[in-house]
Amino acid sequence: MDKKLYINPPLVNRAYDWKNGPQPKTRKDIDRFFASPAIRKVKQAMCEMGRRIYARGFTDGNGGNLSVRVGEDLVLCSPTLCCKGFMEERDICLVDMNAGQLCGYRPRTSEVKVHIAMMKTAGWNACVHCHPPHCNAFLFAGKVPPNGINPEADIFLNQIPIAPYATPGTDEVAASVAEASKKSNVVFMENHGIVCGARDIEEAEWFAENADSFCQVLLLAAGHGAPLQQVGRQSVKDFLAIRKAMGLPVDDAQPLYNTNRFNGYAMKKTGK
Repeated sequence: MDKKLYINPPLVNRAYDWKNGPQPKTRKDIDRFFASPAIRKVKQAMCEMGRRIYARGFTDGNGGNLSVRVGEDLVLCSPTLCCKGFMEERDICLVDMNAGQLCGYRPRTSEVKVHIAMMKTAGWNACVHCHPPHCNAFLFAGKVPPNGINPEADIFLNQIPIAPYATPGTDEVAASVAEASKKSNVVFMENHGIVCGARDIEEAEWFAENADSFCQVLLLAAGHGAPLQQVGRQSVKDFLAIRKAMGLPVDDAQPLYNTNRFNGYAMKKTGK
């Protein structure tokens, strides 16, 4: 094929451009903004991601919550005590960056404080909190998955940090997760669940899927009873370079490997 015919389409940008969007201040303007077509589209995406995490078993009952930043001082979030698999557009709430509720007939989730803290600290536009079972199998034991095992895991997750336990809905847990979010877009919350920050709500849901799938495979691999293999140092450096090129955070002070042991044994090294 003639190379003159090749095209190079840009990546689809699904993020709501809150920096260049409306910044309503009055009651009338806030209500109009909350019902606008652009914000309704974001609400619909949040409901769809709620259905996805529910379908994958990442939430049960009223577990989990979602949020999207839509202004300098505005965040859409899911309500408290709402099943994410059946959440509707009308259920979504609007809060300010202090978690004060501005719109919505249902009370906002108390855990939006965690999301707002991540948005302020790491600059994410959207967050998903959920309880993926294979991730929770690690974090309930106070463990995180080893890096250097799989390219996709290192590129999309980096070295997942674990935030020390604090009571859900408190300022303490918000501060704990925000500090951990400086290291990765996925944070394990000790004895609780995970929270993922991203450029848009679908990307945040993807990161939750990535994390749980990786943890699932690690738990399956542990059943072999044989040491897992980590790739060599240059390969890990290559993964980090790709991650940085994608605009995902990397702590320059982090070691190349977060551990050289898994399931009670030292891991082998393979490749460069």
